[in-house]
Amino acid sequence: MGSVKAHTNVRESMIRRAATLLLTFGLVLAGTACSPQDNGTSTADALAKALGSHTVGELSFDKPAADVQKELTVLSESLAPVWPTVRVAGVAITDDTARVSLDYSWAIPNVATPWTYTTSADMKRNGNDWTIVWTPEMVEPKLAAGDRFKLTTTHGVRAGILAADGEAIVKERPVKIVGINKDGLTDAETSAKALAALVNIDPAAYAAEVKAYGPVAFVDAITLRAEAFAALDPAKLDAVKGVLVTSATEPLAPSRTFAQALLGSVHEATAEDIEKSKGKVVAGQVVGSGGLQASFDAQLAGTPGVTISAVGATTATPATSTPTASTATNDAGIPADAASPPARTLYSVDPVDGKDVKTTLLTGLQSAAEDALAGVKTPSSIVVMRPSTGAILASANGPDSAGYNTAFLGQYAPGSTFKIATSLGLLRQGMTPSSIVNCTPEFTADGKKFFNAPGYAPEATGEISLTTAVAHSCNTAFVSQFENLSQEKLANAAGALGIGMENDLGLAAFTGSVPRDSAGTEHAASMIGQGKVQVSPLAMATMMSTVVKGTAVVPSLVDGHDGKAKAAEGAALTAKEAADLRTLMRAVVTEGYLNILGELPGPDAIGKTGTAEYGNDVPPRTHSWVIAAQGDIAVAVFVEDGDLGAVTGGPLAKTILAAAAGK
Repeated sequence: MGSVKAHTNVRESMIRRAATLLLTFGLVLAGTACSPQDNGTSTADALAKALGSHTVGELSFDKPAADVQKELTVLSESLAPVWPTVRVAGVAITDDTARVSLDYSWAIPNVATPWTYTTSADMKRNGNDWTIVWTPEMVEPKLAAGDRFKLTTTHGVRAGILAADGEAIVKERPVKIVGINKDGLTDAETSAKALAALVNIDPAAYAAEVKAYGPVAFVDAITLRAEAFAALDPAKLDAVKGVLVTSATEPLAPSRTFAQALLGSVHEATAEDIEKSKGKVVAGQVVGSGGLQASFDAQLAGTPGVTISAVGATTATPATSTPTASTATNDAGIPADAASPPARTLYSVDPVDGKDVKTTLLTGLQSAAEDALAGVKTPSSIVVMRPSTGAILASANGPDSAGYNTAFLGQYAPGSTFKIATSLGLLRQGMTPSSIVNCTPEFTADGKKFFNAPGYAPEATGEISLTTAVAHSCNTAFVSQFENLSQEKLANAAGALGIGMENDLGLAAFTGSVPRDSAGTEHAASMIGQGKVQVSPLAMATMMSTVVKGTAVVPSLVDGHDGKAKAAEGAALTAKEAADLRTLMRAVVTEGYLNILGELPGPDAIGKTGTAEYGNDVPPRTHSWVIAAQGDIAVAVFVEDGDLGAVTGGPLAKTILAAAAGK
């Protein structure tokens, strides 16, 4: 009996132990279900995300996360605000440790190929989680403790803007630097004020600048082009004590205002430029401002070179004696004369020089157009095109345009120059150049009276041909047809002549606008280029070029630049229609208001004048227009406040056509 009882006790003990083991195993399983162990992947992914966003957040490191964040920020400060894309390439676990492979890809601004490499990071198991071992090597494998990135940018040679002949428009030209030499001068401030008044700068500001310099300094006042310096009175200049003039060269256009609105300018990048670029522009970089310099900045600037280096922590120069309390130190407690170890290159891309932008401009013709407008005391412009190619040979704005690109961006009523579009619409309605229209002193359309221009030739009234109506610009003859030519068909005719086309010139440009829904009085006014019809001088030069060529002309300014042109709505111009329009426009020269162009030698000149009323003055102010052509040259002349087109624009058109013939 005793042995049986002992055996029973052993069995019971074994059952209890088994139950205990099962309960323990069940608790382990239950604990795992509630708080599963991270196999390393989740922590690795979180680490990659943290390194990519540059924010470690609440990750667990072997040192305080705040210290890790500070070290990460310092070592990558030179690359801010550019951060990498970091992805986990693999996690290898050995017992309670793990090694994470991280793939880095940095999209460096202005660099086509990303900077890529692989790093590794170690982790230690901490219960169900992992603790990351912080080292700079997980950011870049060649970094050591205390290292930081250093980004250095180098720039290639900025390219130039060329004229049609391939010559640089902006190039080194002679200048004179005028200033005061203080050496031996007893009253430099008086001399400074006298010189400032002579060269038209602020006397008080320049005198203060001269005063601030040392006793033997040369303080420049102004840099003048050779022609501007030659215009100074030499006797008055010599009378200024201490004046000194030195010679130099600077990259300049042919004149101070040469194609200013087209070319733009360059300047050293400002803080605003750098901020707006989001890392693409750095301090010291030259950037384009306005015009082609801005719109083709990337091409002209080329691709900057980039070097990313590892720079070690500054270390003290080996000392021969113990530093004293007076030894200068920096914020980190390192002596100020400490030496920095040489930088180690981690990544490098060489700079690429910029590529020239070749324009269609003829420098001589551009200068001639600017000279022609030099005395015009209101915004004005001249655009010259070659109809056979659409090349813009010159685009000048007068001084009162004040730097604004009136030629490309102006939006004005075209007045009677638009009668060429109206004539095309009438030709499409079955008229011919010899068709009869009625030119009366006045015509009432939808309750509004329209009149001819003051001084209209009485012999060109009554029943006259369409040719005579164009030659003498009879308003009433065209307005009287407003019920025979719908606004829709008028807009289509204008579109066939290039008004309203889509075309990217490389610079912003307004190609014109003709409403399709004008009715009544507004529609009647559209017949003579008033109402809501708007054009730019460029648009009118395009119209003139299209008439000359006989097919749609797409203007171009930069060689090789695809403007992705799209014609305006409406049927294309036919050769017969273009020939009839040229017949009408030739009559403007032979018997109408542009007889001044008949004096030009060479091919027959054609053209059309225009005077557009605007504003609320009585009598109204007027825009003055002329469009004209001779041979393979088309020109549009615009003066914002002018007399009749023939009076103000006619002589300017003749000057430019003559200049073009000589080029």
